[in-house]
Amino acid sequence: MAGMQFVSCLRFSMQLFIGESVFAAEWKKREQFVLRLLLAAAGYVCSAALVFRLFSGLPGNFPVYQILYYGCLFGLSLGGMQLCFEVKREELLFAGVCGYATQHIAFAAVSVFLELSGASFSPVWDFLLIRLLPYVAVAAAVDLGIIRRNKGKGEVKQRDLRMVLLALAVLFTVIIVSVLVDSQAFREDSGLLQNVFCKIYGALCCMLAIFVAFYMSRQNRILHEKEMMETMLHNMREQQRLSRESVNIINIKCHDLKYRISKISRIEDAKDQQEYVESVRSALNIYDNIFQTGNDALDLVLTEKSLLCNEHQIKLSSMVDGSVLDFVNTTDVYALFGNLLDNAMECVLKEGDVEKRIISLTVSRRNQGSHIHMENYCGERVQFEDGLPITTKKDKDYHGFGVRSVKYIVEKYEGSLLMRMERDRFLVDILFYPKKK
Repeated sequence: MAGMQFVSCLRFSMQLFIGESVFAAEWKKREQFVLRLLLAAAGYVCSAALVFRLFSGLPGNFPVYQILYYGCLFGLSLGGMQLCFEVKREELLFAGVCGYATQHIAFAAVSVFLELSGASFSPVWDFLLIRLLPYVAVAAAVDLGIIRRNKGKGEVKQRDLRMVLLALAVLFTVIIVSVLVDSQAFREDSGLLQNVFCKIYGALCCMLAIFVAFYMSRQNRILHEKEMMETMLHNMREQQRLSRESVNIINIKCHDLKYRISKISRIEDAKDQQEYVESVRSALNIYDNIFQTGNDALDLVLTEKSLLCNEHQIKLSSMVDGSVLDFVNTTDVYALFGNLLDNAMECVLKEGDVEKRIISLTVSRRNQGSHIHMENYCGERVQFEDGLPITTKKDKDYHGFGVRSVKYIVEKYEGSLLMRMERDRFLVDILFYPKKK
């Protein structure tokens, strides 16, 4: 590849890293980040020098060489980021694709400016005004216009690999077209306007690549979560039906026990009589777990979870007025409290000290609204994202939907949700202001 200069390789690398940096700024850094960054920079320069030496020694000046050359530098940049950050492959590829697209938008804008103006600058001003500032400006515009506007939205953190690969295909198609347009043969056969329009077309395609990778990935994630929550709510309806049948069976058995009490007087042996009394009393203790709050769905879920709490030595204390939730659909009541209590039980069960396995629930009317307050002991550190705790389970694609379904139901009834940690307690506050009929 005749005419290649190593300084152009370094300039391109600098511009590419500027574009990628805005997408990697919020990533979790690996331990000894500064040392890793220095090693990544040194390794990248050495590897880029080898790539340059390899391609500069190839005979001819074919476009395919340039395409492979830029592809190698792109791959090296991904390797450098992987060394410095703890990040998934989807997120790494996403930052690389969007960063490269950002770089190419700036390159196209600079090329159009130079084509139309014919301006030339001294080496220092050429570096500042042509090789550096436009790339910083475009990266800043992408950061302010896209990244910061969506910062803190949890669903953005999960990329759809298919959309990222589609954006990569669009980007490299643009790179191929750009290399062909800049080739000597094309320039001799085309005019100024054709070159300008090709650059503008390339910039628009890069914008499309960013849109596909960023927004389509996010929309697909939202649709996936919606489908998962609808499936979960459907399963909740079936579980609600089975739970109601179980509670009805318990009621029948307890009523049956009441009638059996009359047989106690017929037992003549005092010891047998005492054992029978104790067995009846133990069986009747189940009624301590039967709730009557004024809301059938809430009675059902609280009774079910209370029985589970007894089984696992969890103390569940409650002051509940279920009538304040009469505006909420029964399935939503079951799903809301089922998920809240399941998450609390899962948290306290991690505690070896049985005395700390405590869950407290209050449902009451407050300032013309319906207030739900729940708290439980939590000895581990909880990280939050978008106001919700992040699941600690490895398979994040299929876990963490409990708290998201809680948020989904609260927003469905135009309520407000606050989850937080205070010392060793995890607290949840939900406030509804039902519309008057």
